[in-house]
Amino acid sequence: MSEDELVIMVPIVAILMPLILVPTVIVLRQRARRREWEYRERMKAMEMGLPVPGSEVWASRVAIAIGAIMPAGVFGVAWLASLTTSVDEVWIAAAVVGIVGVIQGSRLANRTLSGTQRLEKEDQRSSNAQGQGKPQFDPDAYEAIVRHG
Repeated sequence: MSEDELVIMVPIVAILMPLILVPTVIVLRQRARRREWEYRERMKAMEMGLPVPGSEVWASRVAIAIGAIMPAGVFGVAWLASLTTSVDEVWIAAAVVGIVGVIQGSRLANRTLSGTQRLEKEDQRSSNAQGQGKPQFDPDAYEAIVRHG
């Protein structure tokens, strides 16, 4: 590089550096804040005995994969096998595996659903115990016994 090119390049680089560095620093700081917020949310959920945010989605995805996608894949593989071979028992095996997959996927989905409902019931009990809902007993009933006793 000649000295004339260097004299031109230095101010251009000096002007462009903040245009690249400032947005990069801002994005990195925002990502760090988001990770911190997610960490605090997870820790608070664990303290309260609730499922960790984001973990309940995977159980439903696994149930869908086992109950729907896996049997469809099994029948696809059986179709390919029937094209390449003359054995008809491939369809029997595919039917058995498909039925088992649907049953187990349904059981897993039911377990996931019942776990969610159980957590909702526990939340209602804890909110009632904290005085945010209807009390478990009527305090006036005990007061009436004392007066008449």
